[in-house]
Amino acid sequence: MIEKFTNKLSLRILLGLFVLVSFALLFTFFVLFQTFNVYLFLVVVLGTALGWVFFEDSAAKTLLFIASTSAGTILVLIAVFLFLRGFPAFQRDPIFFLTGSEWHVYREIYSLGPMIWGSIIVTFGATIIAAPMGVSSAIFIAKFSPKWLRSILKPAIELLAGIPSVVYGFIGFILLNSAIMDYFDISNMGQYFAPSIILGIMALPTITSVAEDAIDAVPEHMEKGALALGVTKWQAIKEVTLPSASSGIMAALILGIGRALGETMAVTMMIGHKTAFPSPLFDIFDPGETLTSLIASQIGEASGQAVEALMGAGLLLFLIVFVLSVTSRIIQSRLQRRFRRG
Repeated sequence: MIEKFTNKLSLRILLGLFVLVSFALLFTFFVLFQTFNVYLFLVVVLGTALGWVFFEDSAAKTLLFIASTSAGTILVLIAVFLFLRGFPAFQRDPIFFLTGSEWHVYREIYSLGPMIWGSIIVTFGATIIAAPMGVSSAIFIAKFSPKWLRSILKPAIELLAGIPSVVYGFIGFILLNSAIMDYFDISNMGQYFAPSIILGIMALPTITSVAEDAIDAVPEHMEKGALALGVTKWQAIKEVTLPSASSGIMAALILGIGRALGETMAVTMMIGHKTAFPSPLFDIFDPGETLTSLIASQIGEASGQAVEALMGAGLLLFLIVFVLSVTSRIIQSRLQRRFRRG
C-alpha cells in the first residue's frame, strides 16, 4: 500500500514538472522568438487533462492556485517582457534618450524629452480638474447626501469609468477641440488643453470612489465627539474627518494620476502628435505628444531601433505607474492600520 502511494505520488510530481517545463518553454519561445509552438501547447493541454483525470484533487488545487496568482504572474511577465525589449533603448545614451528634444524616425534619432514633458502637462492639467471635483464629490456622497440620492450619484460617477475611452476621445475631438479653437481664437488643432479636460473627467470615478471609501473608514465617534463640542458639521468634517482620511485621499489622488498618465486612446485621438517641446514650455494650446499617444500612433509602422525606443517608452510608463500604484497601496495600508489601532 505504501509502495503504491509512493509510486502514485512520484507520477503526480513527474507529470506536474513535465507540464510546467513545457509551459515555460512555450512562453520562452513566444516572448523571445514570437513563435507559438503548437506541439508544446498540446503537451500542456494533454498533461493538464491527464492530471485532472488521474489526480483530480491535486490538479484542482494547482489550477485554483494558478488562477489566484495569475494577476501577479501576468504582472511579472509583462515587466520581464518590457525590460527585455525596452532596456536596450536606455543602453546607448540614457540621458539623451530621456531628456533630448529630437525624435526623427528616418534619421534614427530617438529621445523622449518632448513626450515626457507632454505627459506631465496633460497629467497635471487632468489632476487640477479631477482632484477638487473628485474629493468634493466624495465628501458630499459620504457625509451630506441622503440615501436615495447617494444610490443615484455613486453608480452614476462609477459608470463614467465604464465608458470606453474611444468614446471620450471622439467627444473630445469633435466637440472640445473645436470649442477651444473657437473660444480662444487659435488655429492649433490637438493642443494639450483638451486632453487634460477629458482625462480629468476619466480620472474622476477613481478619485471619487477611493476617497469616499477613505472618508467612510473614519470612525463615526470621532466626528460625533467634535459635534458634541458644539462645532458645525462642516467644521467637524474639515477639522476631524478629512485630516483622518488624508492618507486615503492622497492614495485616491495618486491612483487618479496613474489613470490619467496611462490613458492612451482618448489622448491619441485628440492630441496633435508633434514630437517637439512646446514654445514656451507651458503653452497648453500648442500641439504636442505624450508617451502613450506616441506608442499608439507609431508602433504599427515601427521597425528596428524605433521599436526599441517605443518599448523603452513603454518600460518607462510601466515603471512610473507601478511606483504610483505601490505608493497608493502603502498609504492605504497605513490608513487601515491606524484605524485598527484606534
